Amino acid sequence: MSIKLRSWFRAGVLAVILSTALFLGSGIAYADTQGTPEWNDLVGIFSEDGRVRLDVGIRAMKEEVPASHESWATRLVIKRLDGPSFGPVEPDHLVGIFSEDDRVRLDVGIRAMKEEVPASHESWATRLRIVPLNELALGSITYGTVVGVFSEDGRVRLDVGIRAMQEEVPASHDSWATRLQLRKLL
Repeated sequence: MSIKLRSWFRAGVLAVILSTALFLGSGIAYADTQGTPEWNDLVGIFSEDGRVRLDVGIRAMKEEVPASHESWATRLVIKRLDGPSFGPVEPDHLVGIFSEDDRVRLDVGIRAMKEEVPASHESWATRLRIVPLNELALGSITYGTVVGVFSEDGRVRLDVGIRAMQEEVPASHDSWATRLQLRKLL
């Protein structure tokens, strides 16, 4: 039952990503870059100071982790750092992205990444989709939900473990590279 459910879920995630890509390919710009990011919107994940951004490709990661891989390091939770951690994630909030077990967090700096990717770099690996893993993808991205972070094309996902990172950064580490902003992209 568990294997069938996981396969069904993965197929559903890919179907949502592909249907959204087809909609975007129709030439209809649906995203307001200043608005609240919604599930499956294209987003960028940027450092607090706006200098660097997350890239899930080989430029920054030791290894590109396939979208089908699921582990403690790919099941993530977004937490607000500058206020209460409930409700929708807003563009002006500072957030942290943590492993579901709360041991490790995303760091977009050189401590964890092979290279700090400039905020100006646009690619399939910096244009990301945040997908809830345990519920339907309706409405705004919310705090406390277990999520996966996937590349625009749906091939690769974020893994905060040693498989992809130079170092597993402890959840207690607080720096410009662990305090992040989610920005909706067109």
